[in-house]
Amino acid sequence: MPADTNENIDEKTALICDDSKDRQEEAAESLDDLGYKVQTAESPDDAYERVKHNQFDIIYLHANFGGGNPESNEVLEFIQSMPMSARRKIFVVLAGASYTTNDNMKAYSESANVVINEADMREFKQVLKKSVTANNMFYKVYNEMLRAVGKA
Repeated sequence: MPADTNENIDEKTALICDDSKDRQEEAAESLDDLGYKVQTAESPDDAYERVKHNQFDIIYLHANFGGGNPESNEVLEFIQSMPMSARRKIFVVLAGASYTTNDNMKAYSESANVVINEADMREFKQVLKKSVTANNMFYKVYNEMLRAVGKA
């Protein structure tokens, strides 16, 4: 069982779920550049354990991680089944060969915040930075209201 590595509550954290070492490295470098402390899941079971014991700000998930595919991915199904109070705190990036980068309707239908085509990983940092900023702006008032009523 992974140790809880979220020792600093203000520390931004990210989990990478991808079987490709090249994409892992690209995602990790981008996330590190953006100030995230990065962990990498070795398998779907490892991802579940890490998510159970840590609050991640970002989860980067490739659709084929752990033998999954765009139609059926265990980790994505796990994320989709999370209570909304926990899920809304996680920014989910879904990657795959069949996705069009920044396709908002596809992201919405998959319960992800953004989708990215794996061929666009060299642009991952820019895509992530732009979409996280837009997400934070979108939820700013909502999150402030939750804090004001003591629900956040």
